[in-house]
This record gives sequence, C-alpha cells and structure tokens, in this order.
Amino acid sequence: MSQRLNSINRVDLKDQAPFNMKVSWLAALLIFILACLIMPEMKVSAYTPKVRKAIRTIELPQQMKQLEEPPPPPKPKMPVAAETEEEIEAATIEETDMTGFEKVPKKFEMEAYEFYAVDKPPEVIPSTQVSPKYPTIARKAGIEGTVYLELIVDTLGYVRSVKVLKGFNPDCEREAVRAAKQWRFSPGMQRDRPVPVRVSIPIHFKLKED
Repeated sequence: MSQRLNSINRVDLKDQAPFNMKVSWLAALLIFILACLIMPEMKVSAYTPKVRKAIRTIELPQQMKQLEEPPPPPKPKMPVAAETEEEIEAATIEETDMTGFEKVPKKFEMEAYEFYAVDKPPEVIPSTQVSPKYPTIARKAGIEGTVYLELIVDTLGYVRSVKVLKGFNPDCEREAVRAAKQWRFSPGMQRDRPVPVRVSIPIHFKLKED
C-alpha cells in the first residue's frame, strides 16, 4: 500500500514541475521589479577636485607704472622723380646716424727717419701714383689750392700713415689722403739698409683752363 502511495506522489510531483518552475520564475521577476523600484536613483556627475589653486599678486614698482608706450617710428618718405637738374641738386637724402658704428683706428707708432737724414730718400713709383678726384662741390665753387701731406713710408715702400699738414678745403683734404694711401715708393735707404722714412708731399687741386 505504501509503495503505491509513493509512486502516486512521484507522479504528482513530476506533473507539477513545469507549473512550479513557472511560479518560481514569476516570483523572481516580481522580486527584481520591486527591488528596482525601491532602490534610490543614482546620478552620475563629473569629478571635480577640491584643491584650490593659490593666486599670487605682485605689486609693480612705481617706475614701471609710469612707463609709456614709445611713439611709432615716422613713415619713410616716398621718392619723387625730379624733372630738372636743379631739383636733383637741391634734393637731399636724410643722413643716417652712424654714431657708434665707426671703426676704431689702430694706434700706429713707428720711428721714422726724416727724408733728409737718410742716404737715399723714398721715391714714388709712377705706376702707383693715383691722382685724387676733384670734389664736385669744390669744382663747382671754383676752389683751387694745395694740400700738404706727411707720409710715413715703411721698409717695403708702403704708406703706413698719412697726416694733413696744411689744407684749404675739407673735401679736398679727404680726397688727397685717400689717393696718397694707394701710392707705392721705393724704400728709403740708410747705410744700404731699408728704413722707414717720413716724407712731405704736396697735392695740387687746380681747375683746367678752357
């Protein structure tokens, strides 16, 4: 009798298994839905650090507060074509300030014999005797004269220094010095030995007669 009851119970449990499975799934789903409704809503926000940056202020000195912005440089003048030669001569170009850019001349020191104290004085080589150019301003003004120079000729015949002893016009003096520096001499001799010699030469500026 008991065996029959056991077999009947097994059959009932086997038949009720699908139903019990459905009930279990439905109960689990209801529990999940209730849990979702009960749990509080979670909001996502960007993370901001709570570290404050220190701001440091510096007080400017009074001298810097009084500084003013420099004025803009002047605009360059536009060139205008001249129509006559008088306008070309009258037109001037603004001179450039070259202060501070001059080359410092090297100090020259040399003991030199006077030309009359040597056995053989230096003689200029004709092929190197460059003629000075007559300055335009002096020529137009009709200025004539002679520039007297003092040269020191070294043992190879090169002009090592030039000094103006007497002149009559600054432009003519500069041109005379420029030309004399290009001259070459036969060296002065003292007891068959070349020596530096100090010589004086005149350079004439004379207008040609028509």
